[in-house]
Amino acid sequence: MQAVYSFCRMIKKIVDTFKPEYISIIWDSRGKTTRHEMFQNYKATRQAPPSDLFVQKEYIVKFLDLIGMKQVATQGIEADDIIFSIAQEQKKAGNTVVMITSDKDMGQAIEDDIVVMFDPWKDTFLNQTAFEAKMGFAVSKLPFYFAILGDTSDNIPGVKGIGEKGALDLVKQFASVQDMYERIDLVAKERTKAALLANKDNAFLSHKLLIKPSTYSM
Repeated sequence: MQAVYSFCRMIKKIVDTFKPEYISIIWDSRGKTTRHEMFQNYKATRQAPPSDLFVQKEYIVKFLDLIGMKQVATQGIEADDIIFSIAQEQKKAGNTVVMITSDKDMGQAIEDDIVVMFDPWKDTFLNQTAFEAKMGFAVSKLPFYFAILGDTSDNIPGVKGIGEKGALDLVKQFASVQDMYERIDLVAKERTKAALLANKDNAFLSHKLLIKPSTYSM
C-alpha cells in the first residue's frame, strides 16, 4: 500500500502548505484514447503496471471522496489533455492555475505567472521564465522539440538519429516543424538533414500526438 500512503501524504502536504482555494485530481481512464486513433501503437511499449496498482487506486479514490476532493476523468481522454483544458478555462476566468505534475510535456500550458507547474517530488515551481531558461527555448516550441526527440515512454517515434542537442539546435534555428521542412536546405549537418528526410512522416505524426487540445471541459 506504499502508493496509497505516498499519495495521501503528498495531498496533505500540498493542502497544508498552499491552502488552495480550489483543487481537483485528474485521472486517466482505462482503455484507448483519442491518440490511439491517430497512432495505434501509441504507448504500446509501456510495461504493465504492478498487479496491485488498481486496488491501491480504489483506496485513493475512497480517500479523496471522504475528504470531499473533486475528481475528474473522461473516457477516451487522457488526464494531461483534461488538465490542459482546465488550465485554459481557468486562465480565461482570471484565475491563477498551478498544475501539480513533473511531466515536462505539460510545460506547453505554462503562461507567465498565470499558469505554472509545481513538481511535488522536487518541491519546485516553474513559471514561463524559469521553464524557458531550463529548456532553452520558448514554451510554444515544446511540441516541436519533442516531435524531433520523441518520447519513449509514450512510444512517440520522433526523428531517429537526432538526440537532445540536435533537437535543441533545430528548435532554435526554425520556427516550427513545418518551417523546418520547408527550409530543410538550411540544416547544416548532412547527417541531421538525412535523418529528418528519412523520418518526415514520423516528425509530423509526433508533433500531432504531442499537441494538447483545449476542448475538454469539467
